[in-house]
Amino acid sequence: MPRRGSSAGKARWRRAVVVAFIGWTGGTIHAQEFDFPILLPKWDREISFQTGAGYRDNVGLSTQSPQASAFILTGLELILLRLPENGTQFHFFLSGQDLRFLSSSIVNKEQAVFAQALVKRDFGSGWEGSLGVEYVYQNQVVDVSITEPGLTTVPVEGHGIVLRPELRHDFAENFWVSLELSGRRQFFRLPLDDYWDYGRRLTLGKSYGSRSEVSFGYQIEERAYDLEELRTMTGESIPGTHRKSLHQEVRLIWKHYWDTQNHWRTMTKLTARRSEDNGMGYFDYTKLQAGEQILFHTKHWDISAEARVARYDYPVQTVPDLAKRQSSELAFDFRCERRLTGFLKVFAEYEREQVFSNLDLERYQVNTVKGGLNWTF
Repeated sequence: MPRRGSSAGKARWRRAVVVAFIGWTGGTIHAQEFDFPILLPKWDREISFQTGAGYRDNVGLSTQSPQASAFILTGLELILLRLPENGTQFHFFLSGQDLRFLSSSIVNKEQAVFAQALVKRDFGSGWEGSLGVEYVYQNQVVDVSITEPGLTTVPVEGHGIVLRPELRHDFAENFWVSLELSGRRQFFRLPLDDYWDYGRRLTLGKSYGSRSEVSFGYQIEERAYDLEELRTMTGESIPGTHRKSLHQEVRLIWKHYWDTQNHWRTMTKLTARRSEDNGMGYFDYTKLQAGEQILFHTKHWDISAEARVARYDYPVQTVPDLAKRQSSELAFDFRCERRLTGFLKVFAEYEREQVFSNLDLERYQVNTVKGGLNWTF
């Protein structure tokens, strides 16, 4: 973009603003300010490449004798937008990251991919429908002890696909309600089992101010495992059975912009979750979680800090001293990004996670620092 100091630069800048504005509304116009028609492209895209390095002090999420390693990271992001036309718009998002550890005998790499295709349709009179399809791939060390008793932190490789239809209605005075259905098929390498997952979520919300909103949602989710058997109250497998679980969750989310320029935003999340199996309750647990995120955004800076705390209680499972199993999780993330040019950014990030439990094998802590460059085209 030209410097805004010269009159010619100002004229070109005004034209760019008009084109950008029309880009969000779609169509072709003949602007009186110009002596030519402006034909807008129907598709817009953005591609980002990320390179950098970092250090993790507990690569395997180990309870004892953690192994540390430096790593090299590469990443890719793609955003593809179809401008609204006849009330229909299309979004596509792809994100992938690869970490290569330089001195770890436990894990030599971590990989994650997320892709989402979303079609939205405005039906008028406040009604809007959407259909989303998501794909997730992961190859990394994960703490699976919450839902997989007997397993703690293990290398997990798997992929899944999710279908999410949603219907939303906006009422007067900025109230809205949405109903989302979901269906997931998840595949894992051993020792984890594949499963089907079906869910429904009802959300009530209120929008106010400039892009701020508060919402309350209830979700119910059913999961059926392919091969895994149920267990007795003491943990023994029950031959000839198939494990199923029912998850219920309530969630309160508050997003608020604190200034008229929308530089500062906070997001508060409060969640309560209850999981029950279809047997004697060995897999049952209750989860309470609170999280807070602070974002600061300007033309040149993007800074975010996020903290969350979670508590897990198991009504049936016990630890060696016969007390009921309990665990807590604390996590913190801080990220700073500085734009150097129109296409180049530099970033730095710090992450910390710690798990407390009355079961010795579940306890661990891990710190990760990383930084690098981000090219956008």
